Amino acid sequence: MAALSTATVGGGAFGLSRLLGGSPPRRLPSFAVNSSGTAAAFRSRPDLRPTTVNVSGSTPGGYYFLGPGAWKGAQPGPLLIDEDGETVWFEPIASNLWATDVKASTVSGKPVMSWWQGTVLNPGYGNGEGVVLDSSYRQLARIRAANGRISDLHEQLLTPHGTALITCFPQVTHTDLSAVGGPRDGTVFESVFQEIDIHTGRLLFEWRSLNHIPVTESYRPLGQEPWDYLHLNSIEIAPDGNLLVSGRHTWTVYKLDRRTGEVIWRLGGKRSDFAIAKEAEFAWQHDARSPRDGLITLFDNGSDGPTTSESQSGGLVLAVDMERKTASLKATYRHPRMLATAMGNFQTLPNGHAVLGWGTEPRASEFSASGKLLADGQMPNGQQSYRAFRYPWPGSPAEPPALTASRDAHSGRTTLYVSWNGATDVSDWHVHAGSSPKELRRIGVAKRRGFETAIALGGHASHVAVGAHGVNGRFLAHSKVIEV
Repeated sequence: MAALSTATVGGGAFGLSRLLGGSPPRRLPSFAVNSSGTAAAFRSRPDLRPTTVNVSGSTPGGYYFLGPGAWKGAQPGPLLIDEDGETVWFEPIASNLWATDVKASTVSGKPVMSWWQGTVLNPGYGNGEGVVLDSSYRQLARIRAANGRISDLHEQLLTPHGTALITCFPQVTHTDLSAVGGPRDGTVFESVFQEIDIHTGRLLFEWRSLNHIPVTESYRPLGQEPWDYLHLNSIEIAPDGNLLVSGRHTWTVYKLDRRTGEVIWRLGGKRSDFAIAKEAEFAWQHDARSPRDGLITLFDNGSDGPTTSESQSGGLVLAVDMERKTASLKATYRHPRMLATAMGNFQTLPNGHAVLGWGTEPRASEFSASGKLLADGQMPNGQQSYRAFRYPWPGSPAEPPALTASRDAHSGRTTLYVSWNGATDVSDWHVHAGSSPKELRRIGVAKRRGFETAIALGGHASHVAVGAHGVNGRFLAHSKVIEV
């Protein structure tokens, strides 16, 4: 194989009139730069090393939002991929941190992306803060818990009104455990969540579990104290404006009064207000949601690791009859032999599809409404994403496209490598070349191929730049000029 020497990148942008002018375009050969192994590598962005994702099957419409960790050369951080598993956007964070609950929302009528990032502490909680970006990947806010509390990894739900419902690191609280065979002066992890104003950080509401849920509801065996009796792991705004929360260690979904925090009803567990059909029962669950009145979706783990109650994890859709106080199984989504002992989620898409993140299992799957597996994304074994989502996303980066070049030392041929981290509307790269940074003319157009496109450059130009154009031919942005 011929040796390659990497060109030195020069500075300076060229005038827009230069970029848009030039001869009629000819098609330049281009191809996607594919990565193998556990981490992707890009010549134009050597600072980015996201995990690789192998997707089998494909469904159009939107991007998958993941939060993989640091694993075998891959950096941790929020990650967007397309339906083929190609990186769309990646933001690396410090190697000792983890990003969870990466998703898109609408705040004040505008699309935003958010996630939690921080360190993970025993017994499975986090110490960190939330991050909110606009569609150009500019930071809008950092979300931190109030009252001296610590923001936890389990939930960060942004509301359309500019607030966030967040879980907090649980409070160590003394309480009587004699009813469950423990000491009268025992200690527990008391679950806490808050509602915070995103822009001011003002505390609007705080809920503490021992005020509303006794320790006798727990299925978690007594062990080392503090005892994690509830383990609240999701918060949802119900269709009527009240709240749904999931207690993993009580096997219960609770509906709470939004004003007082009082329990309105319990679904599942030892004190269920509903008679639940056998096939609709769940245990150690995550991510309870209510896409519409009368329906509850959740990720049924069926195991917490030490205790396995079911042979498979899966997504459940429960039909809940409020008058008759019954719950039946409307639909189930399972993956062969998949048992996720922690984490996981269930997302209902507008077209009726379901997206399941498999938590401790390195997968994300999309199903049809009838339960057919349509697409299956697999990360390297040992990798994890707390949740997985799919959303449309109008990414328009504030930073310019990245460009570098390599020249074959034997043939003298030059290959350009170009990417634009987070752009979702690029169709073509217009290549401009010349003998100086101020004398560039368009020499051809190359089709965008994946996150990073390799373009064969002919001729003997000494300076090159590229312009990004959208599917309608609209000019979007241009790179800096580089010397080749």
